[in-house]
Amino acid sequence: TRRSSYLKNNKYSMDEIEELAAGIEMAGGLHEPLILGRINGEYWLASGHRRRAAIEMLVQGGAENFRVVNCRYKDMTETEFRLHVLIGNAFNRHYTDYDKMIEAEEWKNALKQAQREKLLILEHGERVRDYVARIMGTSAAVIGDYNRINKNAVPEVKEQFEKGEMGVTAAAAASQLPENEQKEIAGRVAAGEDIKAQEIREMVDAKKGEEKEKRSITEQKTDQMSDTDTNEDEKENTRRLHALKMLEKYYIYMSDEEVGILERMLEDCKRRKREYGLDDVGSTV
Repeated sequence: TRRSSYLKNNKYSMDEIEELAAGIEMAGGLHEPLILGRINGEYWLASGHRRRAAIEMLVQGGAENFRVVNCRYKDMTETEFRLHVLIGNAFNRHYTDYDKMIEAEEWKNALKQAQREKLLILEHGERVRDYVARIMGTSAAVIGDYNRINKNAVPEVKEQFEKGEMGVTAAAAASQLPENEQKEIAGRVAAGEDIKAQEIREMVDAKKGEEKEKRSITEQKTDQMSDTDTNEDEKENTRRLHALKMLEKYYIYMSDEEVGILERMLEDCKRRKREYGLDDVGSTV
């Protein structure tokens, strides 16, 4: 059947297309049809992204006989389509580390959607990351590195990672640094410097040590400020208590006017206590 396809974005690297195009031209066409998924009436290319790119290259070069190619399609949900693409890519592609990072993210998103649609039920205690690691034949730790690079690395680091100038371990370590330091590392790598993953990890450890020391200093200052506030309050209360105790000792020398002032002060204190709903703080005796 001759069909046209609605293309979804292909995020993987498309290497060696020219060689593939030459092979298709020599063979006189595709040996196998392209596979499409029909989702809500639209046709999405499920298998054969590199072959289609090669066909497009031939057509742009003037080979009009390749403008229409045979395709097969199957009705799918969007989640089924994503899983179909991922499964096909897992067995039919040569992957770079960058491709694997993209694939890990695609698997994670597809499997989480499959969980929501009850197409996938994980065993008790099993994480999606563990499932992805098993599918891709690697460890959960490596999947974690892919995730860190994808989420936290600046574009400059991702570019060097995609080019193969930075390995997984180095790129994952760099992604833990502030953006300006990531860009500096990427620039050094782009300039041809061979920066080892261990060196970057040491930079990360040093940065974490600095942040820990800053937090410790901040906490100490906060504690000191709290102690100072408490000490000042205690000093003020002690001063007041001392004044009252001195009155007990020297009250016989007070005039009637001074006694009247103290009585009015006492009544004012009682009034404020009632208004503020304060508790008694004890006796001076």
